[in-house]
Amino acid sequence: MEPIYGKNNKEELPLEYYLKRYQEGDPTEMAPRCALPWDEASRTFTIEFLGGTYTVSHPDFTITGPTPLTNPERILFLRYLLDGAYALPGGEYLTYREFPWGEVYLQQFTGRCIKRFAFSYGFKPELLRQVMERMGARPISQSDVGYELTLMRGLTMRFLLWVGDEEFPPNAQILFSDNFRSAFTAEDMANIGDIVISRMKKAQS
Repeated sequence: MEPIYGKNNKEELPLEYYLKRYQEGDPTEMAPRCALPWDEASRTFTIEFLGGTYTVSHPDFTITGPTPLTNPERILFLRYLLDGAYALPGGEYLTYREFPWGEVYLQQFTGRCIKRFAFSYGFKPELLRQVMERMGARPISQSDVGYELTLMRGLTMRFLLWVGDEEFPPNAQILFSDNFRSAFTAEDMANIGDIVISRMKKAQS
């Protein structure tokens, strides 16, 4: 999937653009492509997202779930329904730059996501553990503090942190299951990093 929007997608292609495409789209085509349950009677999709279950109506795009969604999260749902496709994971976890067009947006992703994650928790590993447990993430042995988090069904991310000290700054990496290449573009994935780290911030309180 090639990127279809520029650096400032919130201005170039706002929520209304995707809503119009969604309203004109066929839900019976979207559901099997994205491997999402579709209820014809209620005209709703069911989407698992960061541990919560959401229903999304068509064509009006009313979303109900455990927490209200932000506009970036709503756009992400639309991007998946409109242009994404479900694929079984192949078992590999890849860095951002290993995905198609990842090199193009690597600097943006590094600043917005990896550095933000590293310096938010690089000296607070216990806080990261608390946050990840609240979000239902699974601890893994990679790095000093590592967790695996499910974004949507079958799409998982790994957040890896190397704790900083007086001599070395903290370091981090974010990995994606290899089937993200079918579901989202590289710029979508940069937005996903933002979304998840913002959710992590909310889980601190």
